Amino acid sequence: MYVSMSRLEIAPDRAPELVSAFRSRAHLADEADGFIDLQVWQSDRDPGDILMVSRWRDRDAFKAYMKSAEHRVSHERIDPELKKDISLRRLEHLHTYEVVAE
Repeated sequence: MYVSMSRLEIAPDRAPELVSAFRSRAHLADEADGFIDLQVWQSDRDPGDILMVSRWRDRDAFKAYMKSAEHRVSHERIDPELKKDISLRRLEHLHTYEVVAE
């Protein structure tokens, strides 16, 4: 399993727009080979702290999607005014762990 986590920062008053954009996403990743799921988390202490967590079969599947036309299309759909107000605070990838219990 491969997990990608993007910690995004946006002004708290713009956070509802970002959450809405995720809720109305094109779901193009859903059809990508190796895609498992995507969740968007919002801090209850700081509404401008958003964490996007996607899970993939493996790193190669994630990398292939990131280079795909579908990924470009999904990012082109973001309102340019909203996009300029989003900061990527941290990008993490968990790929040295294996699920051993559920």
